[in-house]
Amino acid sequence: MNAARPSTEHCDLLVVGSGAGALSAAVTAAHLGLKVIVVEKEAQYGGTTAWSGGWMWVPRNPLAIEAGLVERIEKPLSYLRRELGEKFDESRALAFLNNGPRMVEFFRRHTALQFIDGNAIPDFHGHTIDAALGGRSICAAPFDARPLGDRLHDLKPPLHETTLWGMGIASGAELRHFLNALHKPASFWHVTKLVLRHWRDLLVHRRGTRLVNGNALIGGLAQSAFDQGVQIRVNSPAVRLLQSEGRVTGAVVQSPNGEVSIQARCGVVLATGGFPHDPARKLQLLPHAPTGHEHWSAGNRGNTGDGLRLGESAGGVVAGDLVQAAALAPVSLVPRPDGSMAHFPHLIERAKPGLIAVTAQGQRFANEANSYHDFMQDLLAATPAGHKPEAWLICDHLFLRYYGLGAVKPAPMPLGPWLKNGYLKRGQTLKELANACGIDAPALQATVQRYNALAQDGKDLDFGKGETPYNRIQGDAINATRRGLRNPCMGPIERGPFYAVKVVMGSLGTFAGLRVNDHAQVTDAHGLAIPGLYAGGNDLSSMMGGHYPAGGITLGPAMTFGFIAAHHAAGRDPPSTCEYPITHTSTDNSKAQTMYYELATMTLPFGSAGQAATNVQAFATAPEAQGELLGCWFTDIGVLNQMIVLRGFATLEALQAERERTQQSARPETGDGPWGPFGCGEIFQTLEQHSYKGFPWMKPVRPSAESGITGPVYEIRTYGIQTGGVQPTIDLWEQYVPARDKLSPCVVAMVALDGPLRFTNIWAYDSLNARSQIRGEAVAQGIWPPKGGPAHLSTNMVSTIAMPTAVSPLK
Repeated sequence: MNAARPSTEHCDLLVVGSGAGALSAAVTAAHLGLKVIVVEKEAQYGGTTAWSGGWMWVPRNPLAIEAGLVERIEKPLSYLRRELGEKFDESRALAFLNNGPRMVEFFRRHTALQFIDGNAIPDFHGHTIDAALGGRSICAAPFDARPLGDRLHDLKPPLHETTLWGMGIASGAELRHFLNALHKPASFWHVTKLVLRHWRDLLVHRRGTRLVNGNALIGGLAQSAFDQGVQIRVNSPAVRLLQSEGRVTGAVVQSPNGEVSIQARCGVVLATGGFPHDPARKLQLLPHAPTGHEHWSAGNRGNTGDGLRLGESAGGVVAGDLVQAAALAPVSLVPRPDGSMAHFPHLIERAKPGLIAVTAQGQRFANEANSYHDFMQDLLAATPAGHKPEAWLICDHLFLRYYGLGAVKPAPMPLGPWLKNGYLKRGQTLKELANACGIDAPALQATVQRYNALAQDGKDLDFGKGETPYNRIQGDAINATRRGLRNPCMGPIERGPFYAVKVVMGSLGTFAGLRVNDHAQVTDAHGLAIPGLYAGGNDLSSMMGGHYPAGGITLGPAMTFGFIAAHHAAGRDPPSTCEYPITHTSTDNSKAQTMYYELATMTLPFGSAGQAATNVQAFATAPEAQGELLGCWFTDIGVLNQMIVLRGFATLEALQAERERTQQSARPETGDGPWGPFGCGEIFQTLEQHSYKGFPWMKPVRPSAESGITGPVYEIRTYGIQTGGVQPTIDLWEQYVPARDKLSPCVVAMVALDGPLRFTNIWAYDSLNARSQIRGEAVAQGIWPPKGGPAHLSTNMVSTIAMPTAVSPLK
């Protein structure tokens, strides 16, 4: 008897998979007028994205620009070129960098998905030229999932081990509230409200409805898809592609009611999540998994390489030449009551003060505060041939109860279950802990002794922990300051009992996928596009070539290339359909780049500069802060014991709002922790804040890592201006500064918006001697001061020499 032929359905675009890359393509295509069907093989949609932190790396995104973080496309392009080396593909990089901002603005304007900025989140590798201190990251805003109705239960919940009673916790300010819930009444009340809402949701909806992180990203995308009429079908794996005359025309899908042949007029998007749980592909592409099983990914268990095999069946090619085929991450194996193991990714606690990682030999092998990918690359490099790449995260009781460790939650959550099931190891002494873990005890004791000495000095002479902006923001500056520690990533490990959790080789997902062109079309062995076939998410070979330069380099490109693929399938060009104008990336000094600045001066007691600088950085980079910290200097010549803080803003409204926040930052009721303006309420003796507008032709001030402008000697000069002299001064400076810049750079020239008529200019010099020589040379050459310029100035002139503090972005 012949088997029944599959029933046939028709659509314009068929999307296989339901993570961020898949749903980005689906929502965009539907908005462009296409009929879209999404098929997901599992019982719930969302894939690995639903478990993720939800961060996306999208340089020059609209939220950054609105906050005054404006950069030319050459900056992130240069960073990628240096980071990716021979794997850098400029064409794909430009496709991503040009369309990423359009993608964000499209979703903001036309869908239920909204974003929060990551303007204080630095790129991973702060020592690389053109790494940014912030402004390149975004995340989905918390999403109220109640409008999803019954489809809410089809959305994959967050990974249980990363939640509190199933409730997701957003990174940043929300996480800090949870850590401080037992120490600060305001945090306790904040956490209590979230927990009470979650418990109410469990009673009414049987799951939480306040979604955060990757769950919010999927929730917002799914709601947008449903609003556009997109069908999302679960329990419906695609089993084979349909082709006609060299073109992919659809796929056969195994539905709960039997096979369905779905004809897709515009093509098929493969976005099934890569191969993190495909032993055969892992055996082929991951050298540390010699049997294909020695890799424990935190990715969705259903991601077994289906999309890659479907792509290959149509002539596609899986990239096999990436520097690393997976987005490596330390993973601990968490026993579950049913006997299974959860794979917990260690992304947060490694940078906090009071933790180290050691091998079984008892030796540190890496900077624990580096990115998860770098950390595991270092573990691989430190593992002798024939040995398993494993490590132990070590901390003391104080650390464990404040931060937690892996799946072990901080106080007041109990430790007993984790000790009983063997996930958490404990010893009253380091020797006892070492014996429980199988670690070389004398070596561990010596390692901890050395580390504690380094922590007291605040300098990790072995691995440079805490040296980069990414390290520091992953650390805990507020807690470190409270404890008198000099490094936000380093604290002693000294009070028993001591604890450890083992981490093994794992990943957040895979990098190696189907080769594609700039339109996300799958290409064949000759590099030619396969008509009607697109790849998205981790089925698309990473444009990073196996490198990991910043957080969010999976989801940012996934969302962007989904957006691009949908446009190509619809026969549309992204610039023609997206209203967002990329007007802030020109290389000229157009007036559109005019910026606003605040220059604040605090007089400090002798010896308090270090603490004040740490507080300034925490205050200026807090989640609620607007604008950007640009400079933080301490005076050397002029009025001494003064700290000068420069912040930049895209709009006057943002500057004024931040001024209000600064002035209204009162002492908390508990009196606990930094408070007051710049967190220095208990430190400063006097404070002045003045607002400025940059000369309209000047480039916005950028940190040294982006601009290349460095001191370490900065001269801050303020000149009074006679009535009617503002515009002539601006015009003369525009004429003369380019020549003067060749001798030493002008960081900024700006007109005061308050007080007497005046303008302030800041110059960078290599040394005090260089300053004297350059000023003399400029006068001798006749290029400075601007001819006729002094006639517009008053005699009210002040000059200050200042040096950058450790936290200053202008170094």
